[in-house]
Amino acid sequence: MKLNFSLKPRQTDERYALVRTWTMDKQWELYMALLSASLYESFYDQPSEQLDELRKMIKDNDPLFVARLAVHLRENLRLRTLSFILAAELSRVCKDKELIGRLAGRVIQHAGEIPRWLDCYVQAGGKRPGKTLRITSALRKHLAIHFNRLDTYRFVRLTKVQQVRLRYALSLVQPKAAGKAQQVLFRRILQDKLPARNAWLSEYETLRQQNYDSHELRQAALREKWKEGISTFRMGYTALLENLSNILAAGVSGKVLKLAAEYLGNAAAVTGSRQSPLRLVGAYRKLQQSHQGGAVTLQEALELAVHHSARHLLGLGENENTVIAMDVSPSMRHPVREGSLVQRFDIAPLLAMLIKSLGGSVHTGVIGNTWKHAELPSYLILHELDRLHKREGEAGYAINAHLVIQDLLRKGDIVDKVMIFTDCQLWDHRPFNQPAGADLGRLWRQYRQLAPKARLYLFDLAGYGKRPLECLEDGVCLIAGWNEQVFGVLKALDSETVRVENIESIII
Repeated sequence: MKLNFSLKPRQTDERYALVRTWTMDKQWELYMALLSASLYESFYDQPSEQLDELRKMIKDNDPLFVARLAVHLRENLRLRTLSFILAAELSRVCKDKELIGRLAGRVIQHAGEIPRWLDCYVQAGGKRPGKTLRITSALRKHLAIHFNRLDTYRFVRLTKVQQVRLRYALSLVQPKAAGKAQQVLFRRILQDKLPARNAWLSEYETLRQQNYDSHELRQAALREKWKEGISTFRMGYTALLENLSNILAAGVSGKVLKLAAEYLGNAAAVTGSRQSPLRLVGAYRKLQQSHQGGAVTLQEALELAVHHSARHLLGLGENENTVIAMDVSPSMRHPVREGSLVQRFDIAPLLAMLIKSLGGSVHTGVIGNTWKHAELPSYLILHELDRLHKREGEAGYAINAHLVIQDLLRKGDIVDKVMIFTDCQLWDHRPFNQPAGADLGRLWRQYRQLAPKARLYLFDLAGYGKRPLECLEDGVCLIAGWNEQVFGVLKALDSETVRVENIESIII
């Protein structure tokens, strides 16, 4: 995983021609820092010293390159939020207002995204809440293009909250209408004369908070609302997923429950909602705590849904040969996030089975005192996760990660990726009470002579690392904590298309 943004030729010793030489320049350093920062829960939640360091990198780079990089993040890597943030941060330090205007107009793809970009613009500028926001004439000109593509149908499809935000953006930008019809639309938006889309959840909450003469009447009203939401699909996939237990508790009919199950397992519905596999695991576990009838039907639907959700984890590498080593010690039973029913224990086997369900080649095993191979199926994924919990401590309670690489060297196997999932930091040191040959770093460098393109991903799910992602030499990545976007980020780092020539060819 060596990305070289420099155009200068470099000499390579022929004796080591199979191992790429690690180089670093300010363009690559910026790219790496941005991708790492994107793995925080919020970009501006990262430590202040890291944010200051990243801002200095943006300032030290050529503004035109930074602008092209923002376009690359949006159009080639589909990292919308990161492209918005980079464009907004560039506006703090770049004096070329026309460049900033063109860039904002490029990374924003429709009027509905303008409020979100303005949020990034405000945060980047460090403006206080309530203070009047001012934007340049260049920004107005390029944002006006998107407003002139807005029509009545798209606006009334927004919720009331979304309409309020877009109305504020319209009053701020004050675009010149492209014609009379557009002028009428702008006026009606500003005067709040267009209806908003009624959100099903809002209607349900209103109904739930009403006073009823009896508990039976309340249950009947809520049951009818669930029936209406499921039958018409108005409630949406996410709302359905979050309320499975409430639907069962309401006592909906078997016909309605069957409709809900069909919707849950529908490939198009899962794809359209872009549900996370871990979220589906959480819903499955919550149903296991439910004692109402019909829970099994919904669990079977979630088994179908988790297969379809695998497509959302970009960069899983279904065309690659992958080794996944799992730590199944008791310390891995901590929840991934506070209040979550998904544990660190679940992540490695879930990913392994998802890769296999996509047709990928994956070899799995349990790491501990020994390295013990474990075959996992590509079906009944959620059921298999529960079964694996019974194998806790099967290989012992140490973390002898070097045994994975030793096994590959002994067999002479060539793989693309080795992923080791634990809840501690691993890399170039010998853990306590292990022999001198147990040096993971030394063994990996030896393996890279055999497989120069192989990559080693060390996941510390407890998050002890200083940064969410650190890329070292010899194709090693240290990942701290857990964020489902990590595979998309790793793919962006590994992509052969990430070359300075491709980015600098982007026309803004």
